[in-house]
Amino acid sequence: MDSISKIKTTNGDIKTPALLPVCALTYGVWDVFIEEKVVPPWKLSESTLFSLEYVRNTKYEENIREGIHKLFSEKKPIFVDSGGFQSMKKGIERDPIEVLRFQEKLKADIAATFDYPVPLNIEASEYMKMLEKSINSANSALDNKLRKEMLLYACVHGFSEKEIDWYFSRLNKNFDGYAIGSLVPRKNDYKTLIEIIYTAKTHAHELGKPLHIFGVTGFPMLYVLSYMGVETMDSWTYLVASVFKEYIHPETLKRVKMRITGKIPECDCFICNELKMEDFLGATSVPQAHLAIHNLNIFMREMKLIQEHIRENNFEELVEQKSKHNKRIKIVYEYAKEFMRNNPKN
Repeated sequence: MDSISKIKTTNGDIKTPALLPVCALTYGVWDVFIEEKVVPPWKLSESTLFSLEYVRNTKYEENIREGIHKLFSEKKPIFVDSGGFQSMKKGIERDPIEVLRFQEKLKADIAATFDYPVPLNIEASEYMKMLEKSINSANSALDNKLRKEMLLYACVHGFSEKEIDWYFSRLNKNFDGYAIGSLVPRKNDYKTLIEIIYTAKTHAHELGKPLHIFGVTGFPMLYVLSYMGVETMDSWTYLVASVFKEYIHPETLKRVKMRITGKIPECDCFICNELKMEDFLGATSVPQAHLAIHNLNIFMREMKLIQEHIRENNFEELVEQKSKHNKRIKIVYEYAKEFMRNNPKN
């Protein structure tokens, strides 16, 4: 369970393990958060991750000529991804150096290199070409980086230990950290995720660098990634669930449809203490923002519990406690524990 305990950035330190809420500047709900009509996600966490494709071409782009932090009332570390996953879904080709320049313009504290996420069922020959493109893009970005205080993470791809080993062998060794992509289409295959993430974590830690995991952090993976020593991970499940009027139940940690239950959960988070059922169910952006923040409260509460139990060396007790209401947490944890025991790399 070894990890780097702190990531130092221009706008503050990130104590690890840490969950970064994914944020955007599109959709009405973000107007609500930026105007602080509802407590925004960045108030609840040490750091946030902004998706570059959801920052481009918005009404806020003009306002961030001096950096994305200008939009917010307090400065905290901001990780800006490369938009590679959204670019792939939209069929957009980006120039990796142009992406780097945009991240530098935003004054990101941490930026990820532009990558080419691998979809499911791709031909083997095309698969290797995409890995090569991501490697070349990463190395080129490191060679062309102008803003020295911005940490640059190389995006990593691969679906076996051998591929991850090969990928790291091709990367420049001077990156500030690493971030694993292409996981979202495979997020239900937790065994493969654990195996490749453990291999990547070993390489990153041998270089003394932190590891970030993109896009697969539901509660079972939140627990297991923290146990494995991964420094940071991100999630926007809190927001996606709110779109469908689903609240995350504070005990089971599962998504529940409010219209079916007809009530809000018994929850002591500040949002639930202040609001009534109708405050969550309206059709406008404010009720959605309320529900998103309840959901994020549950994520951040779990992250705090994980941090405390890791420090106190009784993480397994927490897993046992949580598994009474969510058996998948223990199933995924037990697999990771067994896999790490049988594959000692550190």
